[in-house]
Amino acid sequence: MFTLKFHKSKSKNYPLVEKLANKFSEHTFENDLHTIHISIKELFEKWDYFNLMFWKSVDWVDSTFGYDGFDLHGHEDKTRIFYALQQAHVKWLCLSEGYLSRIAPAYFDETLIDRIKDEVFNPEDTDRILDFILVESNRIEYEKEYGHLNFRAPLRNSDFEGRRLMRQNKIDE
Repeated sequence: MFTLKFHKSKSKNYPLVEKLANKFSEHTFENDLHTIHISIKELFEKWDYFNLMFWKSVDWVDSTFGYDGFDLHGHEDKTRIFYALQQAHVKWLCLSEGYLSRIAPAYFDETLIDRIKDEVFNPEDTDRILDFILVESNRIEYEKEYGHLNFRAPLRNSDFEGRRLMRQNKIDE
């Protein structure tokens, strides 16, 4: 975990640095001392905020920058860590860009969105879905008003098999 500390300052840049410090999730201000704990992930994600905050406060009296509880006070030491982080950040960006360039076509192909819309929301399927929704909503309204209808259509005289099955069902009951 990286830590940047600085005291309340009379510098014209203090309001800006304080505003930037509030962008980080673990920022505390106690006894006129700002302490910002920054994970490497958050540092890379908020690099622009960190970069500006670091350079505006690096030469302030008693400002420190360090890692894992080891605080550096000298300008040269602080900037060495900063440049090492900057190089790591650039490598991270390049690796991320390389990775995204390989998978991006699957996500960012402009024609892909239109193809998905055409396949998922084609007019025939959309009409079927809307018809199903209308039928279901009408059925539910009907059941609310009239109840469930157990209606068996009368059999035709010539439906001997159907009549036999009805007699069989009466016997089984």
